[in-house]
Amino acid sequence: MARIFNIYFEFEGVVYNAVVSVRTTPFLTEYTLNNFNEELLALLPGEKILSHAPGHFVFQHASRDNSTTLMDSIIKAVSEHMQATEA
Repeated sequence: MARIFNIYFEFEGVVYNAVVSVRTTPFLTEYTLNNFNEELLALLPGEKILSHAPGHFVFQHASRDNSTTLMDSIIKAVSEHMQATEA
């Protein structure tokens, strides 16, 4: 069953939002950022976040060259949403 939700996150003092679609497979859960700011997308390794275990999120294709502050802010927003819906 697919799920879709909104996240709100802050980056460099500005609040942004994105629509997140969720796809679950037997091996991982994939979160895809949709309706995402194009300028911010250029700072990310892509629009997909993967989770192999509850509470563990990483951007697919992430490297040290990416904006870790932005990635951390987005991952925090996704994680907080997931914790709120699982409670």
